[in-house]
Amino acid sequence: MAIAVHPDVEVDVMTTNEAGPPERPRRRRGRGVGDRSPLGLSWGLVLPAIVIVAVVSIFPIVYAINLSLHETTYMEVGDFVGLEHFLRIFTSPDGLAEIGRSLVYVVGSLVITVPLSLALASLLNQQVRFRRVFRVLILMPWVVSQTVAALLWKWLVNPDYGPLGLGDLPTGRLDFLANPVLAMVLLIVVNVWISYPLATILCLASLQTIPEELREAAEVDGAGPFRRFMKVTLPLMKPTLFVVAIQLTLLYFNMVTLVYTLTGGGPLDGTNLLSLSAYKQSFEFFNLGLGAAYSVVLFAFNILFGAAYIRLLRSDRND
Repeated sequence: MAIAVHPDVEVDVMTTNEAGPPERPRRRRGRGVGDRSPLGLSWGLVLPAIVIVAVVSIFPIVYAINLSLHETTYMEVGDFVGLEHFLRIFTSPDGLAEIGRSLVYVVGSLVITVPLSLALASLLNQQVRFRRVFRVLILMPWVVSQTVAALLWKWLVNPDYGPLGLGDLPTGRLDFLANPVLAMVLLIVVNVWISYPLATILCLASLQTIPEELREAAEVDGAGPFRRFMKVTLPLMKPTLFVVAIQLTLLYFNMVTLVYTLTGGGPLDGTNLLSLSAYKQSFEFFNLGLGAAYSVVLFAFNILFGAAYIRLLRSDRND
């Protein structure tokens, strides 16, 4: 810019931009891991697990439902029959009897297992000598498989040479596996024997999370042992007991190995449950359509009982 300081002289003066120094060009940085979208990264991490769950869980359920709606010949899927297999289960005397026996088996086992586990957990929570030894002895049936437990108890109650077999009595010969009612009683007893350790461990863990100060405060107020248990311990253990009930219900409804090995569904179909019928129809009679229908019915019972437990738990928390 030229500035006139004299009529005959011109001086060039360099001035800076009034708006400030020239702006430097910005460099584009490469997008690193931290610049990725959080939503995209989350889906990238969760997607493999979703695929595995879909392949392992969802696809077999959908396939079983589809199979239950078709007639089958061995492994070949035939014509579409709709709800014919389900009507056969819910309208035939055999199907209704299997549903009733399954409910008796599940409810009878729960009624014994949950209180027994709670009592044993309370015992194991006490400060007594040889507590670890008692814990090992009480929880030992957990390591026994269903097959071994069934064979063991068949030998124990054998009326001829079993240690617990009663044999000939004045009222007649007592054989647990020859009477439908006694066979169901034996099946429930063996089921309780192999399943109570799991419930006991969960109840014991819940007991150990209850602050001792609450029991001491109740004791100071004059509450006895039974009242402290009913008013302090049991309310705080209700969520755990509901979880135990859900786990045991799912286990009992789907149990096949113990029933098949101990009684085989007999005598006179007195212990033929829904789970055992699903197995027999599928792998002994090769009627996969009807077997799948039994499996879908079992799945529905699991959903209903699980939803009922969760509803009771939520209503209890709201109260």
